Amino acid sequence: QAASPSWSPDGGRIAFTSDRGGNGQQIYVMNADGSAQTRLTMSAGSNFKPVWSPDGTKIAFESTRDGNSEIYIMNGDGSDPTNLTQSEVLDRGPVWSPDGTKIAWARQVFVGPFGIQPSLDVFVMNADGSDPTNLTNNEVFDRGPVWSPDGTRIAFVIGQGGGDFEIVVMNADGSDQTNLTNIGGDDLVPNWSPDGTRIAFMSERDGNREIYVMNADGSGLARLTKNTSTDPDLAPAWRPRP
Repeated sequence: QAASPSWSPDGGRIAFTSDRGGNGQQIYVMNADGSAQTRLTMSAGSNFKPVWSPDGTKIAFESTRDGNSEIYIMNGDGSDPTNLTQSEVLDRGPVWSPDGTKIAWARQVFVGPFGIQPSLDVFVMNADGSDPTNLTNNEVFDRGPVWSPDGTRIAFVIGQGGGDFEIVVMNADGSDQTNLTNIGGDDLVPNWSPDGTRIAFMSERDGNREIYVMNADGSGLARLTKNTSTDPDLAPAWRPRP
């Protein structure tokens, strides 16, 4: 089974995960036509969610090779894998800033009156792992950060563990957090348009999963799909500019 495809910036290669080797999910790369499939990770544990750096030289990914989920980086050929987070908590879902200097991700934190209730916050660090910074500092789950094309803003998903997730936008330093949806029903998987003016996302507000789009300030909401609950729509992605 193959999953999590990620195009290289030049469109010539695709990184993806597969369990074909029988020892957990591993990261592979292939040409855009499916040829030259090559395994990049050889570790114990599983390796997930590969994402190319904007210059196409490196791949960030999530790995459990050290016993818990950490954020790693490696060269595009699989060499020099490096643990960037080196923490004892869960680190998930790395995404590169458009200029390739930073990586945002979701890190497990512990909240509540006794500091024992697990949650997630959005963090950012330099691409070498230095200066990890908590951007959200909320007592609810924050996950799925996505950079705007100009790198000035980050969209992410916020919500309680039991559901009712909403889409929030903040400045890249964590300031001015603004809930764009706030309507009930899960709103998930935000994806910026190439010009940064709109955000596509998946929502269950009408009873089943459909694709919506809105302006970057939450206005101009439009539903794009109209399918039955047995035919859900997932994970919208914008067509790149020609």
